[in-house]
Amino acid sequence: MQTLMQDLRYSTRMLVKNPAFTLIAVITLALGIGANTAIFSVVNTVLLRPLPYPESDRLVMVGERNSNQTSNANRDAGLDSVTPPNFVDWSSQNQAFESLAAFANQDFNLTGVVDPERLQGQRVSASLFPSLGIAPMAGRVFLSEEDLPGAQRVVVLSHELWQRRFGGDSSLIGRILTLDNEAYTVIGIMPPGFSFPNQETELWVPMAFNASELNNRAAHFLSAMGRLKPGATLAQAQEQMDLIAGRLEQAYPATNTGVGVRVVSLSESMVANSRLVLLILLGAVGFVLLIACTNVANLLLARAAVRERELAIRAALGAGRWRLVRQLFTETVSLALLAGVMGTLLALWGSALLKTFNPGTIPRLNEVSIDWRVLSFTLGISLLTGVVFGLAPALQVSSLNLNRALKESGRGAGGAAGNRVRGLLVILEVALSLVLLVGAGLLIKSFLRLQNIDPGFKPGHLLTMRVDLSAAKAGELHQITSFYQQILEKVQTIPGVQSAGVINLLPIASSGMVAGLTLEDKPDAEPGQPILANYRVISPDYFSAMGISLLKGRGLSDQDTANSPGVVVINQTLALKYWGDENPLGKSLKLDSRSSASPWLTVIGVVGDVRQSELRADPAPEMYILYTQPHRRYARPRTLVVRTTADPLSVLAAVKTQIWSVDKDQPVYSIRSMEQILSGSLAPRRFNMLLLGFFAAIALALAGVGIYGVVSYAVSQRTQEIGVRMALGARQTDILRLVVGRSMMLVMIGIACGMLAAFSLTRLISGLLFGVSATDPLTFALISLVLTSVALLACYLPARRATRVDPLVALRYE
Repeated sequence: MQTLMQDLRYSTRMLVKNPAFTLIAVITLALGIGANTAIFSVVNTVLLRPLPYPESDRLVMVGERNSNQTSNANRDAGLDSVTPPNFVDWSSQNQAFESLAAFANQDFNLTGVVDPERLQGQRVSASLFPSLGIAPMAGRVFLSEEDLPGAQRVVVLSHELWQRRFGGDSSLIGRILTLDNEAYTVIGIMPPGFSFPNQETELWVPMAFNASELNNRAAHFLSAMGRLKPGATLAQAQEQMDLIAGRLEQAYPATNTGVGVRVVSLSESMVANSRLVLLILLGAVGFVLLIACTNVANLLLARAAVRERELAIRAALGAGRWRLVRQLFTETVSLALLAGVMGTLLALWGSALLKTFNPGTIPRLNEVSIDWRVLSFTLGISLLTGVVFGLAPALQVSSLNLNRALKESGRGAGGAAGNRVRGLLVILEVALSLVLLVGAGLLIKSFLRLQNIDPGFKPGHLLTMRVDLSAAKAGELHQITSFYQQILEKVQTIPGVQSAGVINLLPIASSGMVAGLTLEDKPDAEPGQPILANYRVISPDYFSAMGISLLKGRGLSDQDTANSPGVVVINQTLALKYWGDENPLGKSLKLDSRSSASPWLTVIGVVGDVRQSELRADPAPEMYILYTQPHRRYARPRTLVVRTTADPLSVLAAVKTQIWSVDKDQPVYSIRSMEQILSGSLAPRRFNMLLLGFFAAIALALAGVGIYGVVSYAVSQRTQEIGVRMALGARQTDILRLVVGRSMMLVMIGIACGMLAAFSLTRLISGLLFGVSATDPLTFALISLVLTSVALLACYLPARRATRVDPLVALRYE
């Protein structure tokens, strides 16, 4: 212990004695350690930390598995949404679950208060909160008798809504709220932070399936979760659900053919789309740390070469080689621990920055914190770093030649072995930098490709907002028609407004609803292989407002009323998929092929394809139905789009005034320009690109600095040799060629190794790319050129300094 304390005191004196070296080494390592700590804090929260529910390992998501169902609630986890009858059968027939619960999105208009507001809510079965194991902070949750049609309407509020809208009023329990023009009694307040199934959820109401829902095995809109019985495994639950799915397929072949069930853990369903991204980022910051370690190792090799005489004297006075090696390791670990402290501070800042730029696709990112697991990781990586970058100088000291070292001057030469190690470290950092740069380059190229995709409409000067009628006010078609007609007439009179329209679900912001079709001149669909298409309910001027091109026929018009024959406009993909080269105009189709009451609709026009859910997804078959004609009740218009001549937000106040002149209690929310919506859809890819690009930029800078340091040291060690060459007639170009040539040889070897590594490793990010191959030759070539240019500059600067050496001074140089 006394010897260790001596080593620590000596290490401290040496580090304080060389403040420039210490500062550079600590900052270099702190960048790598801080980046690793910040990203690991996210990985820890998202992938490693248990969910905030009792015995969360027993919680699972249960979904249908149907390749024909294109609208689902949990696509990333491979789960399709569930129909109410199937859920009821699952609940009654399974033996592996302690409880099963269903939930579905349902938003509400809060009225009867000063400012009407749209609240994001969930319909949930009474078993949801007991399944999660979460009790309310105040009041109670739903009783089973409240989860039935006709029961008293009750609501449970989130803690955040209770605080924000009601000021934390403790007397709110038992009071009545008006939601969608219906009276709901507040029965409970959930604890702080609880917001299942997502951060936006503000309230919960009972599911209370009605008779229509319980008899419709084609209505896919539910998500389902459950709690396994003690001792039950995921595999056992999957086996039981497979048996139940098989029975349902035999009993209901028209709707359940090909419909299976998948059971996944709740944590897996939440992180399914984030795991790969986070692991890639963790690997990237690992590369940054390795590059930082190579830089510091090169610094220490140079410093050890200078200290050879000192170390040799200590060895001659009786210090064993292990004693010297231990002293060096003590110094390197001290450096690493200092860097770890600074890196932790950087990680705190970096974690806060990651929360600020949250793309919305990484679950629990707002919960990220530096806990004991993260601090343990930082300590461990700091100690490992100290060992890694201290290994090269320690090996150099272990093979120290006392006779040669005692004869050398105080500067030391470092020996051929030291030069070989420095060369290998240069090769390593160049190779690692190339891998990161190629990955970042591929993501940047992919992002640019996405940005240049034509969405099928003109996003400029387009204002959007949600104007969603409550269920009570949207009871009849004439009520819906009258409300939106009045709004459109008033909005179109506003100065600066070119046109306005309404739609049920806006493209990019929503994937739309899916309907099964019957085509009049085509054979009926086979069981399990329905003819499917997205459908959107719009007003006549919607195409004009959005800038969607009409390719054939005519668009929808005011003359198409509830009393006129049903008409439909289809997109180009639907026309080509089902009619090919035939002219689709005049053809007939109908929704809900199982319903004889569904009216036939005549195709009157074909419009250009629109990217429905995201820019990277190919357009799917899609149809547009007029909102004034009979349609599904829940497919009413919800979004107003307004095309303006100037800044879209300049007409916002006037648009709100006109809406409230029709209904003063109508909430207007989710106000965004279409350009903001497009930008938001790219946020996850922008987040990935910026992070990996940032780490790649750090790697490039570190590599450049590292190469510069190695070449500078080599020049200083060869000053006498350079002076001799110049005295014998060598020209400046000869010296440049000598210094730069040898250094660039190492760089080119590193680039070759990096190309091979990148060729293999970039395949891991192929799922994050769009329109570009993971082995894109142009990206590889450009990145190699950039890295070569940076390395050439890093070699040229010290080489140019070498050409200015005075031969007389150089010959006397020691």
